[in-house]
Amino acid sequence: MVATVPASVVLKNRPWRTGIAGTIWNGEVGIAGGTRAAWDWAPLRSLANLGFAADWQATGTDTDLGGRALLSAGGWTVDQVSGTARFGLIAAAAQALPFQCDMVMRIDWDRLSTGGSAAASGLIVTEPGQCWAKATPGTSTTVPALRITAEQVGGQSVIRVAPQAQQRRTLIEAKLAGDGRLAVTMTPDGAADLPFLGIPAGVTIQKQL
Repeated sequence: MVATVPASVVLKNRPWRTGIAGTIWNGEVGIAGGTRAAWDWAPLRSLANLGFAADWQATGTDTDLGGRALLSAGGWTVDQVSGTARFGLIAAAAQALPFQCDMVMRIDWDRLSTGGSAAASGLIVTEPGQCWAKATPGTSTTVPALRITAEQVGGQSVIRVAPQAQQRRTLIEAKLAGDGRLAVTMTPDGAADLPFLGIPAGVTIQKQL
């Protein structure tokens, strides 16, 4: 019975999902826009980390992205992520984001983890695109190609967003502490170039991951 538990027991239908198939061990979910995300349970990695580990792959229009995931009592980890994806894939996974974008991203992300060992490292480069606040979908901003980097500096992860053509011009800087505290600061350049975020220059938003 455990081996045949359907994925729908854990993943309930949501407006952005177009269907769920398979089991919790080997299943797939459809995402609005035509993307399909599938996963395969990794038993040895699950036992070694005392959690549920899986290899996953997302495919669709402008999307061919894969990686690994681990869910445990201490939090979750996504690592070894590489490939391309449309921003809509991130928007589907993070429904709380107050904005949406139409752009394609190249992702080479080493690690993102939460809980008592929170950390981030990797690189995302976007193509130019359009972004808008969900509250005002009729007003969009043209966004240049962006470069998003994350690296360990001391005991924290430092995340920077900058234009790909002007990598020293920081738009957003974020710091992720090992205990999961995330502080995101908007620079004057970021407030001017990314108005759809609705964050004034110099404001720092704090969140617990």
